[in-house]
Amino acid sequence: MRRILITFDTHTPYLAFRVSALQRAIQERGLQEKLQIEVVLIALQEASYGWSAGDLDKLYGGAPVTILSDAPFRGLGMKTFLQPGVWKTSLAMAKTVWRMKPSLAFVGGYDRLESLTVMALSKLRRFRVGPLHDSRFNDAESFAKSIRLEWVKSLFMARYDFFMCPGKECIEYSKFLGGAGKPAYRAGWNVVDNATIGKSADDATNDDAIREHLQLPPGKRFFLMPIRFIEKKNALRVIEAFAASTKTAATPAHLTICGKGEQEEALRKAVAASGAGEHITITGWLPYEQVPRACRLAEATVLASTHDQWGLIINEALAAGSPILVSDRCGAQELVKNFVNGFTFAPEDTAHLSELFRALTADQALVTRFRENAAKSMEEFSEKQFVEAVFQEIERLG
Repeated sequence: MRRILITFDTHTPYLAFRVSALQRAIQERGLQEKLQIEVVLIALQEASYGWSAGDLDKLYGGAPVTILSDAPFRGLGMKTFLQPGVWKTSLAMAKTVWRMKPSLAFVGGYDRLESLTVMALSKLRRFRVGPLHDSRFNDAESFAKSIRLEWVKSLFMARYDFFMCPGKECIEYSKFLGGAGKPAYRAGWNVVDNATIGKSADDATNDDAIREHLQLPPGKRFFLMPIRFIEKKNALRVIEAFAASTKTAATPAHLTICGKGEQEEALRKAVAASGAGEHITITGWLPYEQVPRACRLAEATVLASTHDQWGLIINEALAAGSPILVSDRCGAQELVKNFVNGFTFAPEDTAHLSELFRALTADQALVTRFRENAAKSMEEFSEKQFVEAVFQEIERLG
């Protein structure tokens, strides 16, 4: 029996979907007597999202799930290496790996101490290991990058055997740090359940509840921005751009920003000062199962981050059939083709974003065309790519 280890920070619906898809593929290929997937989560929840886990056995397709910590995941950053809890979970990870004796390991993030623990043990126990990550040259650490920091990262990355990436930029970065000759799989990571999202987007059952939550009257056209209320999501500039667009629109649409976070008070003040407060609403998170339908109803889903390693809401929105407005500093911008399924823009270019809001508000035919093209653009970015990438690594085991 070959054991395949998958580790991650916390439970998310995305991770559960990918593991479940992999479990189905193993059964379909008649390999359930030869391959066993085991999942190890550092913690069950993370404070920013608070996903509801439910029945883990069912969610992960029957794969055993081990949770290392009762506390919420502590977040990322170098300072976390100084926290006693990190060393405690890393020791627990080491004991779990030693017991499990995996033949292959996929670890969430290349720089977690827990991931580095698995990587170190892979040299002792002689198994292949690779990170599931979305780092790139132009990511959340762009402004902190230095030759010294990149050299330190390369010491870690060069010791992994392969890389699971969400896109081309991540592949380039992985090979730059870890070695050009190593496998790096595009679309092997950060895929979502396109089919289920598409079905949810078709379901009009909760339309009234969605509009009530978003504070929209029936029939009101709107743009949707589901984000954490933090600085890098660039919501203050979006408010400025949208407010400017309403001044020349014959029939202004609405902008709804939903989520939570430390910047909420600043966003509300910006809306009040914008002169377009009647056209902009800030609300809490939509229930996760209602997000696809909300995206479908919107004129476009907006992600304007000044820097973002990926942005899975773009995957979800496209699968739901939503046009996209996405910053060119988000990794997921490679999924968006201008004049096909949406537009990309520079996050600091408020005037350009304002013009895009105006164009989509004024041209319903353009919005309709984007909606028709949206889901099609995700056909080559699905769980099939994730499963095939995993099996390519399994085949390397012989």
